[in-house]
Amino acid sequence: MSDLWTGNTCRYVNEPNITQRMLYIPCPKKILSIALLHCNVVNKPDHGTLDWVKICEKSSKVITFIDLAGHERYLKTTVFGMTGHAPDFGMLMIGANAGIVGMTKEHLGLALALSVPVFVVVTKIDMCPPNVLQDNLKMLIRILKSSGCRKVPVMVKTKDDVIVSATNFVSQRLCPIFQVSNVTGENLQLLTMFLNLLKTRMPAHDDKPAEFQIDDTYSVPGVGTVVSGTTLAGTIRLNDTLLLGPDALGRFAPVAVRGIHRKRMPVPEVRGGQTASFALKKVTLTHTRSLLAPSIIT
Repeated sequence: MSDLWTGNTCRYVNEPNITQRMLYIPCPKKILSIALLHCNVVNKPDHGTLDWVKICEKSSKVITFIDLAGHERYLKTTVFGMTGHAPDFGMLMIGANAGIVGMTKEHLGLALALSVPVFVVVTKIDMCPPNVLQDNLKMLIRILKSSGCRKVPVMVKTKDDVIVSATNFVSQRLCPIFQVSNVTGENLQLLTMFLNLLKTRMPAHDDKPAEFQIDDTYSVPGVGTVVSGTTLAGTIRLNDTLLLGPDALGRFAPVAVRGIHRKRMPVPEVRGGQTASFALKKVTLTHTRSLLAPSIIT
């Protein structure tokens, strides 16, 4: 049985040149990706395996999803994902049968406070009574139009609506609304087309000095200290010497980048706007964890 009919449609695979980070607000932090070729998702192959090299060869665009928690208990994780990972857009997921709950408003307010453009995906429309769906949509539109949000909601029903929404989405006031079903596949093609048309908001700043924001640190056996995060500006290449800090006294220490991984693949360099992991030479995990948060490599 296909993933479409079982509703297990999140098993998409990933990667290559043009990358956008998107925030998926309703499970704590989990990073997924989909790869697109001519607006079609590169899914798992019919035979054999699909590794990252093959994904890069077949894909024309990669969109990375940062899957964050919808429960109130994990609000700090959601805030960290929205601030630390610098998402280009926010995708607010709303169950058609559940409607807008308290945390939905909290997540929408958080995206507005951080000036992250948001679009809404109403799911499970196949199992929701029509009158309940319409009432929840009316409530959603009323909230988006309120003085606190001041959004312009657009119900996306055709391909023309998708083109208009994607073209004008960068204005931050437009808020496209998609109604989808993972079971029947209704309107999923419109959502995929919309994701394919979106352009990244964060400029690369290749002409500026390199700057990398550290989100997490690891100790990998046989490798040593590894830091992960987002390249804010410039280009960082293998064996570059950068400054790591600041520490409690505001000082920066020189470090050498001896390994760069992006999308689980070794790469020779990363540019502004891209996430990556660096293996640092002669740096202890204790030293990196003593730095002030968020730490910066420049």
